[in-house]
Amino acid sequence: MGAQRVTATGAALLRTAEPRLAAYRTGGSRAAADFVAGAFGPDAPPGLRTAHVRTMLGTPDHVIAQSYAGMYTDPDAVGIRPHSEEYLRRRTRPALTVWTFAEAAAWERGILHTPGSRVDHWPGTGHYLHEEHPRRTIRLIEDWTTA
Repeated sequence: MGAQRVTATGAALLRTAEPRLAAYRTGGSRAAADFVAGAFGPDAPPGLRTAHVRTMLGTPDHVIAQSYAGMYTDPDAVGIRPHSEEYLRRRTRPALTVWTFAEAAAWERGILHTPGSRVDHWPGTGHYLHEEHPRRTIRLIEDWTTA
């Protein structure tokens, strides 16, 4: 079941990656800004969304498309499972990761084998969780580094 789920999740992401890349190639920074505008939790500080949208709008269109392709669609991209799984399994040092989705946190826990590593799940948080919850992030890092 686990391997099927990973494969299905990777296939689903790949199906959305190609259309998103096409949107970035044609819409550039505007398309990226639209995507980023929805990447925040309900408790994000005022102005945070605006700051990230403005950053996207200030990024050259070709950079948006090339960056996304490098992360998700190029042959060696690690943003798509199972490529990321293979890469992450090679970790030799402890890692601290935080996911906003329970399924993603469970997936990484299943491939994490390095002692001292930790995976947390923060529901209701957006992509920029360290900026949405800076004090919580600091506490997490302090707890992890002193454990």
